[in-house]
Amino acid sequence: MSLALILTGAVLVAIAAFNRVPRVGRRLTNAPSTQVSPSRGASRATATRSRTPPPPRLHMAPARLTEAGRATLTTLGGSMLIVAFFLTLSSL
Repeated sequence: MSLALILTGAVLVAIAAFNRVPRVGRRLTNAPSTQVSPSRGASRATATRSRTPPPPRLHMAPARLTEAGRATLTTLGGSMLIVAFFLTLSSL
């Protein structure tokens, strides 16, 4: 129980401190598919390659928090960390 509170509280405080949230997704690129000119002896089918899109990645996106939102996340996260500390002391 205290481990879950520590992890949740640390995440909330980190979001409030850095104003960023993790997101999983693809970044948009404007790069068109590449076309390779046929080399000697190569057929046209093997010469044209299209790039596969990159796999989804974890990147940090702006959280766009207001001051009240940052204060709320800091308060909730800090409270969770304090409760986890006292639960650990009492061996629950």
